[in-house]
Amino acid sequence: MSNDDFDKINERLDRLEERLEESHGDYSQRAGKRIGRDIGILYGIIIALLLIIVLMKLNII
Repeated sequence: MSNDDFDKINERLDRLEERLEESHGDYSQRAGKRIGRDIGILYGIIIALLLIIVLMKLNII
């Protein structure tokens, strides 16, 4: 195997690795957004329930 062949293979592997890292990064970012949205919804529900409980204890509702 000559150095030119070795360099071409390395360049091709580098491009493949770069595309793989980019795809993995995009997937991780989408998963993070999904998890963040779900956690935000849960926090909203918990705060609303606590607010309802407090208002019921103060006989406002």
